[in-house]
Amino acid sequence: MLIALSLLLPALIAALIPLAGVARPAVRDTARRVLAIGAPAAILPSIAAAIAGPGTELDVPWLLFGVTFAVDTISRGLLLIGALLYGAALMSISWAKLRNTEKAFGTLSAFLLASYTGNIGVYLAADTISFYLSFAVMSFSAVGLIVHYRAPESYRATAIYLIMTVISETALLAGLLLTAHIGGNILSDAPEAVLASERTGLILTLLLIAFGVKAGTAPLHVWLPLAHPAAPPAASAVLSGAMVKAGMVGFLRFFPLQTDNSAAGDTAATLEIFGWVLMILSLLGAFAAALIGVAQTDGKVVLAYSTISQMGFIGALIAAGLLDRTLAEDTVDAAVLYAVHHGLAKGALFLGVPVIKHYGRGLSGIVVTIGMVGAGFAVAGAPITSGGIGKYVSKDAVEGLKIAGVGLEYILPLVATGSIVLLLRFLWVVLTEQRDPQRSLDGELLAWLGVCIAGIVVPWMIGAQWSPLSLPEWADPQTLWDSTWPIGLGLALGGIFWWLSKRGWLPRRERDQPAIPAGDLVAAEESWARILQDRGGAALDSVHNYTGKARGGAATLMANITESTNASIEKTEDNVRQWPRFGTGIMLLLTLILVLSLWIGGTG
Repeated sequence: MLIALSLLLPALIAALIPLAGVARPAVRDTARRVLAIGAPAAILPSIAAAIAGPGTELDVPWLLFGVTFAVDTISRGLLLIGALLYGAALMSISWAKLRNTEKAFGTLSAFLLASYTGNIGVYLAADTISFYLSFAVMSFSAVGLIVHYRAPESYRATAIYLIMTVISETALLAGLLLTAHIGGNILSDAPEAVLASERTGLILTLLLIAFGVKAGTAPLHVWLPLAHPAAPPAASAVLSGAMVKAGMVGFLRFFPLQTDNSAAGDTAATLEIFGWVLMILSLLGAFAAALIGVAQTDGKVVLAYSTISQMGFIGALIAAGLLDRTLAEDTVDAAVLYAVHHGLAKGALFLGVPVIKHYGRGLSGIVVTIGMVGAGFAVAGAPITSGGIGKYVSKDAVEGLKIAGVGLEYILPLVATGSIVLLLRFLWVVLTEQRDPQRSLDGELLAWLGVCIAGIVVPWMIGAQWSPLSLPEWADPQTLWDSTWPIGLGLALGGIFWWLSKRGWLPRRERDQPAIPAGDLVAAEESWARILQDRGGAALDSVHNYTGKARGGAATLMANITESTNASIEKTEDNVRQWPRFGTGIMLLLTLILVLSLWIGGTG
């Protein structure tokens, strides 16, 4: 019942928001306002399901080929932080209506609820069908988050996101079909099936592309630095804090990390090659993102590159489990615990961007500064913080694995050094921006405070109560030193860059002209495309001049066919336009079918 409510309640509210649009204006505005203000309550069943723990399950055998959702050790902590982040995001955008008279149309709330349904569906899915459907709902609902402001940069970011999403969904469908074909329809059986397949390398490649796009794995990360500045801060918080973790969950569900059988022959060689590929791409993303991020002039872009860097850290943990499967159990637990910490800390930073702008002065400014600095140090892995826990258990989990003769446990702490430099850059950018002071208490400030508090409490609770890993003893001098020196190195590097900048020894850029454009590889690809278009266009013009006469007769015939086709299309469009809410009606019908199906399955 808890899982059924977790999926049905947000889907129902998301459907009711557009349904309210068919009512009279006075009723419509009131209904949407009430729905938007009540939307954060949709997370409550998920929190209850996470607390109930493993064993909570929803089985609907008659739906499609049978779908199952369940809470397990991987999904439990992620479900909790996902619910908290989406609840805070919904609160921050909807409870602002309590302090003014603006109309609450609820569009962003509806898309957040739809994304939330898909996001937790990915966490809870126990079979390939429910996993794929949830992944698709989450991915395409996020379009409404990115395009929300309808600005030119929003359209560009949305176009690139859609391209990468279609690539991801296509690769995922192919990979899941191959996995299900060899007996991996149930996710607990999928790693064994991948390992036993004759096409292990192909399946792993498809899944790497599918999940790498969502997780921001280099070089598939390009949508992240464009989507975050385009989306509202509340949407960025869930994109970075919860949605990218769906890619990590995909890696953990399908990769042969904790299988009972040992690989042999060609399969063992394939796993080793694939493990090294993932390791190299993950470390490249972890360190290159830090270098590119410090060159940015938009705080949300800096945070986007920080997310890419942190997800590279998690990717390295997963790759370590592939390279040495005796480490896999610990690396999986460490990846989940690190993702829990990162989701809340990064969510606090994104939600804090408008909070600094509105409450960054006076007494409230002291609270905001402490909260933002604390969240930043948590992301960097400072001692006693949730990030310190995540980095400690990760370092222990990979101990013994060497890269070019250097232990991975000595390489991963350097990610914290890059993180602290990135976060110093972020704080400098947001603290020097103009303020728009507000003194009235609203959901924006309350949501941010709630996430900050959760970021302190929840990772400790999950680490102590839900994780089998040993937590650090901060009184131990060696433990304290291991967590401190990467932070100190990052602060020193940040101080050096500041000193060089003050003396004019570093190149200066305008605020809207970063040294490296956001999206990095996208900018280069667009430049190459323009060059090819210019040169290719000239060549095509020459060809057209020679073939123009030959095409004359065919062109006349095609013009007649096109004219007839266009007339039919226009007639169809005129008929559809007579139903002004045709699309909304179809979406509501599909939602009603899904709601009824899941409700019957949950109560049957």
